[in-house]
Amino acid sequence: MPIVVEVKSQEDYTKWVGEKKKQMLAAADDPSKTWGLDELKKRGEDVYAKNCVACHQANGKGTPPAFPPLDGSKVVGGPKNGHMDIVLNGKPGTAMQAFKAQLNDTDIAAVITYERNSWSNKAPMVQPAEVKARRK
Repeated sequence: MPIVVEVKSQEDYTKWVGEKKKQMLAAADDPSKTWGLDELKKRGEDVYAKNCVACHQANGKGTPPAFPPLDGSKVVGGPKNGHMDIVLNGKPGTAMQAFKAQLNDTDIAAVITYERNSWSNKAPMVQPAEVKARRK
């Protein structure tokens, strides 16, 4: 079996590695990728810990009235589009901010799926392609 070896400078090799890493990250966050529930929940838990836990708490109980609970929430357990709209665009007149400029489609799908399937919640998961289609 023939093998071809290409010798590169350290600078060229470092550049090549950087490009390959970018390609791998782009493929991992490709909004057309279909994710499994466990994959999305795991990623969503990390996104939740970084962006949501301060207001909605680790147990999803929130700190009413300023920050409503997500555990047992009608929004979280309701139609996907309503949940996506609030995470993407925030909720006027409340402390809920918009995350569409901060998080990519995969992260938003992951955190929504985490919220919809954590604590006492059991609702259909959200795929990144659904979030991409919902962006306005």
